[in-house]
Amino acid sequence: MPKVISSRLLILVISFVVFVACASKDEISVPPKGTISPLNIYPNPQSGYGSAADQLAQPDDVELLENGDLIVSDVDNNRIQVFSLNGDLLKTINAETLGMETTEIVPTGISSDEAGYIYVTLEGLGSVARFNPDMTLDQLIGYQGEVLADEYYLDENDGLLIKPQGLIVSRSGDIYVADMDKTIFRKDGVYNFGFRKFKQVVTGDLTSYIYDKDFAATQEVTITMRKSEGMAISEERGLLFVAEEKPEKSQFGNSEKYRYIGVFDLKTGKFQNRLIGVEMVDGKITSGYSKDSIEGLSIFGDYLFAVDEKAGRVDCYNIDSGERIAHFGSRAPYYCDDESDCVIDGVNYNEQNIMAGGAQVHLLNDWHKNELASPDGISTKTLLTGEKILAVVDQWNSRILTYDLADILEK
Repeated sequence: MPKVISSRLLILVISFVVFVACASKDEISVPPKGTISPLNIYPNPQSGYGSAADQLAQPDDVELLENGDLIVSDVDNNRIQVFSLNGDLLKTINAETLGMETTEIVPTGISSDEAGYIYVTLEGLGSVARFNPDMTLDQLIGYQGEVLADEYYLDENDGLLIKPQGLIVSRSGDIYVADMDKTIFRKDGVYNFGFRKFKQVVTGDLTSYIYDKDFAATQEVTITMRKSEGMAISEERGLLFVAEEKPEKSQFGNSEKYRYIGVFDLKTGKFQNRLIGVEMVDGKITSGYSKDSIEGLSIFGDYLFAVDEKAGRVDCYNIDSGERIAHFGSRAPYYCDDESDCVIDGVNYNEQNIMAGGAQVHLLNDWHKNELASPDGISTKTLLTGEKILAVVDQWNSRILTYDLADILEK
């Protein structure tokens, strides 16, 4: 009997020590394994990659609205899909409904302002579309053109956009947009991008936009970053956060090319000498959480949520300390990117085969287990009902997932 009691006590002591050791770390796994699942998928029901009403084709971004609706950029279908919180398709917006002659509008980034207007970058038109709260078109901002990289910031090209993608909008309606034309901004294999800020000007009943030359004066965003799409704003702190997708070794002595999030002043665009997601010693990056690709960003209170595309993961950082305090999601087992092959039981689960209909990954990757295939955009919102929701684009599973954000924050 004494030996049995001693064994049990020993097990309890070891368990307690392990618990304390784990709890003493700043980073926790959110959620604990097996305790959380997404609330819903969109479309619901869903039938994978395609152009039908219950399908998406390479969705890129998502924006949650206060009423619970989700706005989704359905890139390969050249349309914007509007879903209710329960997964019903409410509205489709495409070139025809917008009265555009070209079908290739290529919607990508999505954001919204405090007044309820929704903004979408239309890469195919070289413009940012501003929609009324009912998703009727209000106006197009910026105009499409082709110039050399060293001509991009000349006065005569103010407002010109080539292929706008990344987008974030302040509460007051100021627009920040990343312009990603590879043929112009990528030289000798090194990525770069154009960056524009448009200031909202309200005169009576008229709302217009002007290019913010003061913000562009130093171009510290494009000096610090190399290829960026995901952005987020903390109005309270006056900060703009920009995700680095493909860094160079020359940036901050980053020999391992760890991905990071750069912090900038919201009004001036000046770099704040802060990088989130990496450890630095003497101004050089020595380690980090992501070696793959940081895509979408979203801020909720004191937390910055960042999507690690290749890892199939959402990371959560404390904005002020920069520490990663939580993460959830895993890379989908039935998926590989466009540049590789992964054959399972005779089926190749790369992106080309998904588009061709030969790999129906959505049937095999379990959304209840957070198996994400190249996640991209992300959005967080407190709804009018008081619910706190987080939405993530599960790109090559051709769906959007929503989570109970309050539950995640509790953990």
